[in-house]
Amino acid sequence: MKQGDLVTIDIIDAGMEGEGIGRADGMAVFVPGTVPGDRAQVEITAVKKNFARGRLAALEAPADCRREPFCPYADRCGGCSLQAMDYDAQLRLKEKWVRDRLTRIGGLEAPRVLPTIGMDDPTAYRNKAQFPVNAGSMKKNKEGKYRNTQLCRIGFYRPRSHEVVNCDECVIQSAPANAIARAVRQYVAETGVSIYDEKSGMGLLRHVIVKSGFSTGEVMAVFVVNGDHLPKVERLVELCDDAVNDLGTDDDWFWALESVILNVNKKKGSEIMGKDCITIAGKPTILDRIGDLLFEISPLSFYQVNPVQTVRLYDKAKEYAALTGSETILDLYCGVGTIGLYCAADAARIIGVETVKQAVIDANRNAVINGIVNAEYICGKAEEILPKRLSGVKADVVILDPPRSGCMKELLDAVLTVAPRRIVYVSCDPATMARDIRILVDGGYDLVEAQPVDMFPHTANVETVVLLSKE
Repeated sequence: MKQGDLVTIDIIDAGMEGEGIGRADGMAVFVPGTVPGDRAQVEITAVKKNFARGRLAALEAPADCRREPFCPYADRCGGCSLQAMDYDAQLRLKEKWVRDRLTRIGGLEAPRVLPTIGMDDPTAYRNKAQFPVNAGSMKKNKEGKYRNTQLCRIGFYRPRSHEVVNCDECVIQSAPANAIARAVRQYVAETGVSIYDEKSGMGLLRHVIVKSGFSTGEVMAVFVVNGDHLPKVERLVELCDDAVNDLGTDDDWFWALESVILNVNKKKGSEIMGKDCITIAGKPTILDRIGDLLFEISPLSFYQVNPVQTVRLYDKAKEYAALTGSETILDLYCGVGTIGLYCAADAARIIGVETVKQAVIDANRNAVINGIVNAEYICGKAEEILPKRLSGVKADVVILDPPRSGCMKELLDAVLTVAPRRIVYVSCDPATMARDIRILVDGGYDLVEAQPVDMFPHTANVETVVLLSKE
């Protein structure tokens, strides 16, 4: 097989970027735009040592689960890569992904994986939008002033690129997010504010971030700038406020712009936000609820992006912890404390550990806001904190909620030394989860079951909560 060949293949799986996977000449072929069950004619575009990539040339027989993409940007945006599949098929695929990784990477035989928990309405579910802004390069015009070479685009990146696709309406974002993006386009058109150019490092506006409190209606707009100001910023605030207000109200619900922030990021590179935040209107934080608890959301804090599914995920984590009121819980990679605080009413003590100082401050503040007195939070690396400051603590349950890269090996070794009765592992990446679970199983734990939760419908991402037990 070589580049340019035309082959007919059956698509039997999907990769973690949503592309279909088939086989030709004994080699896996990755084909964007196909779904499991398709029979497709494919043009080979690249041949590597162990796999090939292809382009869909013709669809010979569509899969039963195939449907028309609901989004007009489906062929350009790199976000909702599974939207050509019906939703039930997406849920089955994500269950398969979790099972396959536990089997292939974790080396587990017939792991118990439950059906994926889906959403009744898998649209407008994101409470955080992160829009890159682009308007081409910065060049001198005839008057000798630097100006962008293209019109302003606010949206999302094309797959495998930093080219921004302008999206007037994103189906999975909240209404305030789409409204504020429209307001920013108007602001740029009116003021001519410069847009950041990655190559030269010139230009002001880099990203627009919108956080929406689904249970409170409070909205935060964050503008990431390559400087410490934006011209005519009062006009920007006015346009955003009007855009949110124009969404309308009813007897039970309304949206309100409560916080407008400038985030300063003068660094070149792909890091989205800087460390410094300037409140230019309203409050420095907004509030939202998970279950009965209030949480303060700051510009830099991590917060689960799907509030409906977050409750289902945390309910399952709490069920797996099997709390009776007497347990001590170690909440590692605790972030702003959401999972531990969600369990606090049914436990004796919560000890959270997190490396990010601001997250620890937020976690302690969230405990105060909710009147929770049996939770404490420590800043540091858990693999160092456990054997030193917490060596005398007997934990009944350990909750692990690591980043996509999974847990440090040293941390897993420290958890095995603590030897809790139960470990609840929350993961956003099945591959690193399976790797870590192999270490815990080798350390004497049994995988009881894994529950996938569809936190990100239509995308090639799945959250999983896993129960491991010594009992």
